[in-house]
Amino acid sequence: MRWRLSYFLAVLCAVLLMTADTRAVLNEDHVVHTLLGTIRGVPLTFQNERVSAFLGVPYARPPVGVRRFAKPEMVQPWSGELEARHLAKTCFLTIDTAEDCLNMNIWVPANHDGSVLVWIFGGGFFSGSPSLDLYDGTALAAIKHTIVVNINYRLGPFGFLYLGDESPVPGNMGLLDQQAALRWLHENIGSFGGDSSRVTLFGESAGSASATAHLAAPDSYSYFSKIIANSGTIMNSWASRTPETMLELSMRLAKRLNCTSKGTDAISIHNCLRGVPASVVQVEADHVSSEIGLPMTFAFVPVSADRNFFKGDVFDRIRTRSFKKDVAAIFGTVKDEGTYWLPYYMSRYGFCFNHTISAEDPQNRALITREQYRQSMKAFMPYFGGSALVEHALLHAYQSVSTGFTPQENLRDGVGRFLGDYFFTCSLIEFVDIIADNVYGPVYMYYFTMRSTANPWPKWMGVMHGYEIEYAFGQPLSRPSLYEKNYLTTEQRFSEFIMKLWIDFANTGTPATYWPKYNRIDRQALELGEESTRGDHRIMVDVHGSYCRLIDEAKTVAGQVSECRARRTQSEPAARKLSAAGSAPVSAFLFVVLLGTLRALVPVEQLPQMW
Repeated sequence: MRWRLSYFLAVLCAVLLMTADTRAVLNEDHVVHTLLGTIRGVPLTFQNERVSAFLGVPYARPPVGVRRFAKPEMVQPWSGELEARHLAKTCFLTIDTAEDCLNMNIWVPANHDGSVLVWIFGGGFFSGSPSLDLYDGTALAAIKHTIVVNINYRLGPFGFLYLGDESPVPGNMGLLDQQAALRWLHENIGSFGGDSSRVTLFGESAGSASATAHLAAPDSYSYFSKIIANSGTIMNSWASRTPETMLELSMRLAKRLNCTSKGTDAISIHNCLRGVPASVVQVEADHVSSEIGLPMTFAFVPVSADRNFFKGDVFDRIRTRSFKKDVAAIFGTVKDEGTYWLPYYMSRYGFCFNHTISAEDPQNRALITREQYRQSMKAFMPYFGGSALVEHALLHAYQSVSTGFTPQENLRDGVGRFLGDYFFTCSLIEFVDIIADNVYGPVYMYYFTMRSTANPWPKWMGVMHGYEIEYAFGQPLSRPSLYEKNYLTTEQRFSEFIMKLWIDFANTGTPATYWPKYNRIDRQALELGEESTRGDHRIMVDVHGSYCRLIDEAKTVAGQVSECRARRTQSEPAARKLSAAGSAPVSAFLFVVLLGTLRALVPVEQLPQMW
């Protein structure tokens, strides 16, 4: 017994010495010895805190040549010393980016307790980079004494082309890249002093959708214990497409690249696509995307059902609660999710911006007319089967959502609010409801209301999509010149507040004692705004709930209308009878459904009179 105890103590001392040595080496030489080989980083200092940065560390073999469009292959051991001194390359987007991009940036502070934050960037799965100044992990690592990792993944057609599960182009390569990066960290982060059992994924938009996708990917389960999901889930309409749709879009790209002339089988198409210059592939993929026409619809995104990543249909997994249960989570949305997208998708309807003049110039107020409002909302109606009932209901509901001083402001703000509700907030809440009911760990939700003084867009656009990221990475502290001087102290205090919430959650699973856990009954969310730094912790209930319920009803109506149309198509004689005798009762029923929801949103005298 004494021998066993002595042996145990000897092993324990050895482990502690190894850990101490590793951290000492990091402090002095910025060198780590991993299972794959030695890595040398670069020394950084922020607010008198030392950080070792390991930049552009490869986790998989370059996806070029025969490995283009293939599942990632883990990087092989190397001899000598790997110089990790340059930021990870951006995966191929334009001529100055690279296909050889499966690498990551790692920031390790001199003093930390082993917790790891893994950032997954957003960009609609077609753009983005782990190496933007905005995502510099130095400040977060130094101030909060945590390891920060930014992972890279393939984008657009290189990451999400799909020719079938059994083909050489299986789809979801970008998500599999992320999974490979998480596996690399699981196997190697201990060499940096990190704890592989205390990994938190955090991301925004498509990065947030990616983080939630790993909840439904069995091979990812062991690689993380918590997630922080900002403005996106895999359930959002833009975050995935069916295999049938992805195959059709991929074949459309292959045809544009003249890769179907020798046959339409996956192998011959793949062989052809591998030989096309990356820049040409990207240009033609952009053409395919532009042909779709619908706002907020991206061509090359995750395929919703596969055998490699989801190992099934992701929506079936969510519906049957077949996802990772041992997890804690924070979900959140910003107040004005939709306004960011208006100049990109709604410019033809009056949302034009002149960047050569002041953002606050009257020309940039986007004071649209009632007809422009109607046309703007009509542009989204294909998502509702073109239903006139839905169109009228949404037009009336969203025209009064704003507290603007003029009717034009109300109409303008209504379009932005609808866009944000439909494409971001409501789908996120639906997902949070499911997760909160079924995971073992606590779930929290926030509503972000702090507008950055570094935001260059007009003030009426509010708290825009993506503008919470800078606070989580400490940008007001690392790049203070971007902010208004007379407001800088508030910006910095708020950034420190957000970083503390995130790190406390990563360390303990509890971001703050005053933050109530989320449940689907009252849907409590903590408002994160300027008042938060003064100890005014406001709790919101049922964020955008009435509007989300209206959208849910509208989806139901659209589904019923589509079903009726399908039946008419199947039988023309029956369809004529339905048109003559049956459509009015159906329309009346659907109107009653929408009217009930509208009454909760709009005063009776403002309800539609055009039915």
